[in-house]
Amino acid sequence: MRKHLSLFLFCTLFAAACPAQEAPPSYPARDITLAEAFRLALARSEDLAGKGEAVTFYKARIDELQSNLRPRATFGVSQKWQDASSPSDDPSSSSPTSQRLAAVNVHHSLFNGLRDIIAVKAAHSQTAAARLAYERARQLLYQDVASAYLNLLAIHDELDIRRTQIEITGKLISELSSREKIGRSRPSEVLAAQAQLAQNQAALAVATGQERVFQWTFRFLTGLDRDARPAVLEPPSPAKINEYLIKAHSRADVEQARRVLEYAGLFTDYQKNQKLPTADFDGNYYLTRPDGAARHVYWDTTFSVSLPLYLGGSADAQMAEAQSSRRSAELALSLALRQAELDVRSAQDNLLSSLYMTAALAKALAAAQANEKAQEADYRYGLVTNLDVLTAQTASQNTMLQLSNAKIAAQAAKIRLEVAAGGPGN
Repeated sequence: MRKHLSLFLFCTLFAAACPAQEAPPSYPARDITLAEAFRLALARSEDLAGKGEAVTFYKARIDELQSNLRPRATFGVSQKWQDASSPSDDPSSSSPTSQRLAAVNVHHSLFNGLRDIIAVKAAHSQTAAARLAYERARQLLYQDVASAYLNLLAIHDELDIRRTQIEITGKLISELSSREKIGRSRPSEVLAAQAQLAQNQAALAVATGQERVFQWTFRFLTGLDRDARPAVLEPPSPAKINEYLIKAHSRADVEQARRVLEYAGLFTDYQKNQKLPTADFDGNYYLTRPDGAARHVYWDTTFSVSLPLYLGGSADAQMAEAQSSRRSAELALSLALRQAELDVRSAQDNLLSSLYMTAALAKALAAAQANEKAQEADYRYGLVTNLDVLTAQTASQNTMLQLSNAKIAAQAAKIRLEVAAGGPGN
């Protein structure tokens, strides 16, 4: 008993030696829902906007590649000056000192091993992959916003519980001090309550600091210029895992891996077709030609065919690279599918565990609150000591805090489960 009394006396003297604790500053806050927070984050996220620009880039790439399938027309003018030709008996053999050429040229690639068509299809696959990457980033942003939202909910619950603890302990100290004056309470009981109050105040200070960090994180994600006061969410319920597993097999990042594999297959075909012949058409219409035998020839056309015979081994090397990229894409798709299934199963287990824990802690809280009331009643009749009452109150408040955390954990697990299946951020 003397040992406990010394400990309580030390805590009391230490708290008295510290500067008086000022009340934490208050900040203006606004009410907000999770849906509104997500809308704000969508408009604020630079990372998401960057992935949106990637989609725009690949769309422009498709237009560029499709232009290779169309003929091209150019207009050219050239002016050439040269020394006069040497004197000759035949005046017609001399070259003019000034030669001007103006012509319209039309060029069209008739066949290049279907590589232009394959390139367009590959660009469509890249665009689809970029769009799916954007969708998955949108879903993960929802999970980040929800996590920040739940952190605020949890810390606000903790602050309320900590303040209630301080209030209850303060009332108990006042009562004990009054009873000590008339000799009905021992000094050690007052010291024990004061030590508990100091611990509660320290815990409140820690929670207040965490709340500021969570507020700044929430502001960063949403772009808010003031603190947020999140609304309470509906309690989650158990989910059917098979439905979520089916959805996970087609979530955005899995579909993105499929588009990447599709692109790798098309790129392999593109490299394979390098050994096919090519055919081109060129036509010229001359507006002005130099004096000479062809000055009255106003147009000409050229049809050319080229067959690659030897490319120095580059075609085989590029084909090997393309096949390796395709095998890598197949492995990436397999990994994405297994990762999606793992995400769903782990989130489902976390949800069930949190729900079971919530139910158990709800029963424990009811029992702890009943015990607290019983201890307070027994204390009035002198059947228990102040330490018993303090222990019962602390157990009740701690159980309430655990229950709050379990509820938040269940909410977080349900959101992770939904995101693991490809929503609800889509």
